[in-house]
Amino acid sequence: MTRDRRSLADRIDALFAERWPEGSRAATVEVAAFVSQATGRDIDRQYIYRIRAGKVRKVDGRVLEAIAAFFGKPLGYFSANTDDEVAAVLRESRLQLAGLRATSDLTPAAHAELRELMDIARQVLDDEVGPER
Repeated sequence: MTRDRRSLADRIDALFAERWPEGSRAATVEVAAFVSQATGRDIDRQYIYRIRAGKVRKVDGRVLEAIAAFFGKPLGYFSANTDDEVAAVLRESRLQLAGLRATSDLTPAAHAELRELMDIARQVLDDEVGPER
């Protein structure tokens, strides 16, 4: 099995190129409108452009799900390096999960959910501890 080493931005950009081979001025507007409706959040074309350009490092799992749905791809399309991503989230959050030894058995959807849960846990801890660490 070969792993796709392209960045998230490269993968999303490839979806745009596949859908609009000649380019489209309205492409990011169309995707942003779909993502906004799917997530119930206000997502503008600049945010979609910044994701596509690699300027946004952490993209919420629900936003990725909506982008995948727009292009008719499974969420796993974005998750070729999920073990590395989960490990990075765990390191960044300074959280340890007892019994979490191998994440390679998880589905792409489970990886996305785990990343989202870790982000939520990190936010809760940050709120409880406050700015003084």
